[in-house]
Amino acid sequence: MKRRLSRRQLLGVISASAAAMGVCSDVALLAQPPRVVTALAHETVSSRAIRLEPLADRTAHVVVTAVASDPRGQWLAVAGDDHVIRILEVATLRVTQTLQGHRDLVRTLAFDSTGNSLVSAGNDGQLIVWDRARAFEMVQRMQDTPALACVRFAPGKNEMAAVGFDRKVYILGRPIERTPQFSCDCNDLRAVAYRDDSQMIAVGGRSGDLHLFDPDTGNLIADKHLHEGRIRDLVFHHDANRCVTVGEDGKVVVYDTEKQEIVQQLAVTTGRLFTVAVIDSQHVAVAGSDNTIRIVNTDDGTVRHALQGHVGSISTLTASGGMLFSGGFDATLRRWSISEMNRSQQRIAEGDLRIDR
Repeated sequence: MKRRLSRRQLLGVISASAAAMGVCSDVALLAQPPRVVTALAHETVSSRAIRLEPLADRTAHVVVTAVASDPRGQWLAVAGDDHVIRILEVATLRVTQTLQGHRDLVRTLAFDSTGNSLVSAGNDGQLIVWDRARAFEMVQRMQDTPALACVRFAPGKNEMAAVGFDRKVYILGRPIERTPQFSCDCNDLRAVAYRDDSQMIAVGGRSGDLHLFDPDTGNLIADKHLHEGRIRDLVFHHDANRCVTVGEDGKVVVYDTEKQEIVQQLAVTTGRLFTVAVIDSQHVAVAGSDNTIRIVNTDDGTVRHALQGHVGSISTLTASGGMLFSGGFDATLRRWSISEMNRSQQRIAEGDLRIDR
């Protein structure tokens, strides 16, 4: 009778074989358990916390569902579970406008690389583009789309990629005859991002696989299994080939899309990770169900800071102009000073502020 190997034994055989051949492959790296890391900086870093004022017909506090930062550093777009998008001044965190048009949960917000256009989408089957030059007036409205989980602009192009809760990847903004049609081999896609040269898009979802596509042809470049469970978010480092993914397995994975190899793989929490934002060329912020934001050095795989303050799951992060913004189920929006974290390990105290509409 043949003896069946357990998954752990099988992975051990794979690792040993790879090591014997002198191969440092993705298979060998994935066979090893991810490093479990703790924050190097244990100081308390305070944030400036606000609650978004509900509209007149609502009394409950507004849960933050999506945020996007203006690349010029002036505006912050914040979506709430009341289906309203608020435009805030970054300097004062004062709400200057409320954008209404969605009929259900807004799951995704993004500015283009110039900061001139803001896109929003979610559960209601609408994709809306808002024009900054016209006081964020609605200038484009696509209806009867699928429910969308993530929409991102192509750097330097009048084009967007979108994914939702099925297999399809949508390229928007091109003439119909020039739009590639392609899909992944897994359902429930949650994240999409363009590389800075716009020559590649990365997609992640339920399978835990990272799917890399050529957005011009729709051709699949690579499929790599990175997470045990759903990928919830991913980003590219600016001007780099490295893609950073986070998933429901609590892992952060750094993947080199040019060499097609894993650079770093680390478990930062026993909970789930929902969101990741680029801080600079070496660091990202990640957060999820354990109410903690971690600043991860993607070069050496260490956690530089663990930021406490939220008392509910953190669903969304964005960074711009030396500031990190976070929001989630505790119905607060928080601002953290990246520059102060870099300059000092001392406590940063900004205080709390409640904002009127």
